[in-house]
Amino acid sequence: MADNVIALVQPAPRKYTPRAPSTLGPVGKAEWKKVITRLGENLTDDHLALVQSYCEAFEASSDCAATLKKQGRVLQGLKGQPPKQHPAVRAQLAYSQQMLRLAEKLGIVSGATPKDKKVPDGPSAPLDY
Repeated sequence: MADNVIALVQPAPRKYTPRAPSTLGPVGKAEWKKVITRLGENLTDDHLALVQSYCEAFEASSDCAATLKKQGRVLQGLKGQPPKQHPAVRAQLAYSQQMLRLAEKLGIVSGATPKDKKVPDGPSAPLDY
């Protein structure tokens, strides 16, 4: 009985490749195509929301990288003040961290193990020195 309830609550997967949201720019749309292709056809609305957030963070991180390439990572201080870090450095880090969290949820991080995969708890093998 409980299996039937769960099956009714889970959203049905899509059987077509969804288009990128119009809110994404060219960089985000290119990443959308890559991610959607990698994930396959059976995507739910929940997956699409995560992919959109991932692509928005990817695009914002790319914008920060372009800004830093033009302006440099350090800004000169005013009137004898010491130089300071460009604000885009911190923003790029935040977007990169957000991308990593979303990529883990989507299962698209290279070399990542799924969260539901259990790691053995027993003793490790002896080391040969």
